[in-house]
Amino acid sequence: MHYLGVFFLSIIITYIMIPVAKNMGIVDKPDETLKIHEKATPYLGGLAIYLSSIFFIHDLKFVFFSSLLMFLGLIDDIKDVSPKIRLLVEFVIIIATLIPFYSTIGIIYFFLLIILGVALINAVNMIDGMDGICGGNTLFVILFLSIISKQYDYIFIVAAIAGFLIFNFYPAKIFLGDAGSYFLAYTIFYLMVIMTNNHGFGGFAISVIVSALFYTDLFFSFLRRILNHRSPFSGDRDHIYDKIKKRYKISVKTTAIITYVFSFLFGIIGIISWDYPYLGVSLAFLEYLFLGIYFKLYSYD
Repeated sequence: MHYLGVFFLSIIITYIMIPVAKNMGIVDKPDETLKIHEKATPYLGGLAIYLSSIFFIHDLKFVFFSSLLMFLGLIDDIKDVSPKIRLLVEFVIIIATLIPFYSTIGIIYFFLLIILGVALINAVNMIDGMDGICGGNTLFVILFLSIISKQYDYIFIVAAIAGFLIFNFYPAKIFLGDAGSYFLAYTIFYLMVIMTNNHGFGGFAISVIVSALFYTDLFFSFLRRILNHRSPFSGDRDHIYDKIKKRYKISVKTTAIITYVFSFLFGIIGIISWDYPYLGVSLAFLEYLFLGIYFKLYSYD
């Protein structure tokens, strides 16, 4: 089956998951604070992406560990799992993923990737707070990394995300859930590991640049909370998508598209970085600073 086939398969499975999630009570209920959607919305969008694409991936290490992380998220969607347990499992899976690559990547990248991997899982989960945001941005990042690393199997996941997004644009009929954000975050992380393993510093740097939107939002979220004497792990409604929407007073759909543009730019900068590493890093840092300062991600409005 080709990418187009997976796209249509994802549409079908996502459509089926909507009533399944409702009947099983696997829904996200609004709370008027962090969860501002108007009505209870089904989860299991991430499970639909997983089922649509996982059987077309040939790397068994990826299949095994991504499945474990997806099931952790699924359990959390059904019945809340302690944040400490989730964090512990994330560390274990990330470390277990990296051990086979240790002899190639060395100790420095081993520990850097542990930190960035766990951070990425939580950053992707954190950015999943508005219709179409997380799915669309992970689509661009996975697409760029798949092409740059020549790991074309992972474009099946891109096709599956595209099918899901038909039902996830505002007003969303279904959400990714933690199962989806964990699975997609791990996909980005695994491609980052492959890039680092195959190309050393260049592959590592490009991977970070391409996925920089997630790290930007995570860093400034922590900074914002610390500067305002709050726990860095507390939730708020001042993420990058919230800031964009409030600054321009625009719709959810337009907000999502603007975030896609920033992800796309990071992706293009990543490609430039192959031949012009210093230029690429400089441009990525400028975009990072622009997002943080222009949208005042470091403060509360």
